[in-house]
Amino acid sequence: MYFSVLLPTRNRPVLFQHALASVLAQQVDGLEVLAIDDGTAEPFAGPLAAIEATCDPRVRFLHLPPSEHGHGPSHALNFGAAQARGRYLCFLDDDDEWSDPQYLACAAGLIALPGPPLDLLYFDQAAFAKGQRVERTVWIEDLAGLLPQTGRLEPAGAWRVGAADLLRAHGFCHGNTTIVRRTFFAAIGGFDEGLRYEQDRDFYLRAIDQAQAILYVPRTVARHNVPDPARRDNLSTLASDIEKRSQQLVLLEKAGRDSRQEVVRAYARRHRGYALKHMTMSLYRAKRYRQARPYAFAALRAGCNPKWLAFCAWVGLLSAFRAKA
Repeated sequence: MYFSVLLPTRNRPVLFQHALASVLAQQVDGLEVLAIDDGTAEPFAGPLAAIEATCDPRVRFLHLPPSEHGHGPSHALNFGAAQARGRYLCFLDDDDEWSDPQYLACAAGLIALPGPPLDLLYFDQAAFAKGQRVERTVWIEDLAGLLPQTGRLEPAGAWRVGAADLLRAHGFCHGNTTIVRRTFFAAIGGFDEGLRYEQDRDFYLRAIDQAQAILYVPRTVARHNVPDPARRDNLSTLASDIEKRSQQLVLLEKAGRDSRQEVVRAYARRHRGYALKHMTMSLYRAKRYRQARPYAFAALRAGCNPKWLAFCAWVGLLSAFRAKA
């Protein structure tokens, strides 16, 4: 069996059914799907049970015990990976879908190429907000135009890449278009269960830091639906901006400290500086000046410039004034 697709879901049976249909439309042999129910509650449990009762035999449902906010995507994915039988793991969010029925067939052909076993395969996806395609670069879809023409192309237009190549891109590869060798996934510890936001970015940095063989395929195979900020059924919208920045700082600090490759550590240090500035501004807008002050000065140490130095002084004054008030 080549592929195990991990599809976690919680309280979204209608969206889940669309995502699942896009997986089952894949024109490839040797496929299993693990649908990981992270404690779906009523009134959604009934519709999910109805889907399970009539589901394709390639789908196995795994049920986590109920908890107030769910166990989180990292735990659900690790739980599914531990039960998977495929050589390679694939992932899909339950509010997104795969748009290319040949996605896994293309990947299978690349995995079968002579050479050392591939640790990672990365593809592209398109982002949609309120039904309209986002035209700016979101993930790593700009990478093909940034790679040097060094003859590293494989069949299907795939590029053999390393961490230094991948970190040229605007963003990181989303979990929806990541394929990872199951034994490699286990070797690097899977997803960090302490993270509920950007856990796929954390996994991406750890994976490209340690992988020996990576292919990037500039082919759009998935549709990512950007969460509507007005909805409250998505982790990205449930978390406050301050909570998100806090999670970013944790993962970037870890990458800057623990990564083997200097190019990954340098990336983490640079982006940690950006995250510190964003955290400062989030706290500043919330008028939490005393909390903003240490982040402001940490950002200053990460990359000094006169404008930010002046802003730090202003935050310091506001913090002192608030302390006396």
